[in-house]
Amino acid sequence: MFYSGVIRDLPLAVVDSDRSDMSRKFVGMLAATRGVEPDMGYNSIQEAKSAVLRGNVVGLLHIEDGFEADLYRGERVSIWCYLPGTSLSVSGVVEREVQMCARMLSGKITLNRLVAKGENMDKAMVDVNPINLHINTISNPYMNYGYYLAPIFMFMALVIFTVVATTYALGRELYYATAAEWRSVVHGRMGAAMVGKMLPITLAMSLAMQLIFFVLFVIMGMGCAGSYLFLTLSSVLFIMAYQSIAVFIVTITSNMRLALSLGGGYSVMAFTFSGITFPIVSMYGVAGGLSKLFPLGYFSHIFIDQAMRGAPVGYSVDDMGALLIFVLLLVLGVGRLDRVTSDKKYWGRD
Repeated sequence: MFYSGVIRDLPLAVVDSDRSDMSRKFVGMLAATRGVEPDMGYNSIQEAKSAVLRGNVVGLLHIEDGFEADLYRGERVSIWCYLPGTSLSVSGVVEREVQMCARMLSGKITLNRLVAKGENMDKAMVDVNPINLHINTISNPYMNYGYYLAPIFMFMALVIFTVVATTYALGRELYYATAAEWRSVVHGRMGAAMVGKMLPITLAMSLAMQLIFFVLFVIMGMGCAGSYLFLTLSSVLFIMAYQSIAVFIVTITSNMRLALSLGGGYSVMAFTFSGITFPIVSMYGVAGGLSKLFPLGYFSHIFIDQAMRGAPVGYSVDDMGALLIFVLLLVLGVGRLDRVTSDKKYWGRD
């Protein structure tokens, strides 16, 4: 899905009513960008608009008649760009590329005008661009879209499998009324019974997490800038946190079907509240508070800090502590499950 990593060559309908050297130069600058591929095969705005509505192009750019003449007269000109707001990512890329080309062309025209008046080139450069902005992208220098969303999608899949597997492993003892047999294997020690149920799932999901890290760090080439050991320990706590939540849901509902439904819904909601697609700091107050109820948000912070930013381990200790709090739910779940499985309706036939 994210093989290309960067959004490239978005088709943009261009209606050039001026058909001058300057308008063709602007379209050529657009064609040289990474994100936009101008399509000149439209003779009218209506024809280009139909292409936008059909989805053949992502937007419409119109260069009005008299564009070059107005520029030579020193008048202010406009280039009209129409973008549907249904896809913020697509519209953002096109808007960025068009604005960049417009600024470059405007600066070049101003620079040539100042030099023609006899102004020194260095002085003219300062007049055209008095503030030189240096932007340094520190965590994802390639602006790779795969680095941004692929990890969260993989973690979400792991979360769902973890919750469903844990819920079924415990819930089946209640659903099939085999709790008495389960308890007898460990002589009634619910702590040992819980370890027997949870440990295979923990190991399996931990191995799956290592496979995810292999895909991200080796195959996709992200690399791990921070502590891989700390990231691995945090991933185990992350898995155990969701196992604890699954145990808690099973013990509260005492119903496998209901627990599976609630666990699945809870797992999927984590994607919305993790702060990846929409920042937590900009959420409404209640929504921002709800974001603290999902371990995925804390683990995503740890992953970004350790894998992408290369931050010191101390920066991620608080998030690891939050995962530990979720794991403590397992202690409550053991006591509650002991009482639930003591109910003879879950014992089955003698």
